[in-house]
Amino acid sequence: MEKINSFLQFEILSIGEYKIRVFTIVVIFLVFILTKLTVWLIKKALFRKRTDDFDQGNAYAIFQIIKYFIWVISIGLILDSVGVKVTVLIAGSAALLVGIGLGLQQTFNDIISGIILLSERSIKINDILEIDSDIVMIQKIGLRTSKGLNRDEISIIIPNSLITTNKVINWSHQTKKPASELVLE
Repeated sequence: MEKINSFLQFEILSIGEYKIRVFTIVVIFLVFILTKLTVWLIKKALFRKRTDDFDQGNAYAIFQIIKYFIWVISIGLILDSVGVKVTVLIAGSAALLVGIGLGLQQTFNDIISGIILLSERSIKINDILEIDSDIVMIQKIGLRTSKGLNRDEISIIIPNSLITTNKVINWSHQTKKPASELVLE
């Protein structure tokens, strides 16, 4: 046990007050392997064969968000194990993050609205919507935008926040006719 402990405490590199030991390399390796395994398991869970309406594009978008979140946490753990004070980095970058947050506020609003639309399912593919006095048949609901065709068969890209925050009439909820007949009338 003493040999293992002395091996783990062996210094590989020393720069000022930072010391990298074998134990640090083992921790970094374990965090990296656990992160890769976690991301792989989440990917397998999201992309397994499904019979419901869960689109592969939606699964990919959700997977990317989860993957980035997990990797940020892992990099924080790795930096902490090396001896870098992560709290100092976070505090130092707070002003930068506020600026980025203000700049991307509308994008985040659209993404959150997309998550609401995808999870709530109040609007589905082929639904006929009236948005800002324009009749649109929804073709695709993405994470940030939705795509629809108007009566002139012109493709319209609609920010998801427009659907969730404005008054939208869903004509498909009130009729027994197929959605394709509603567009042609």
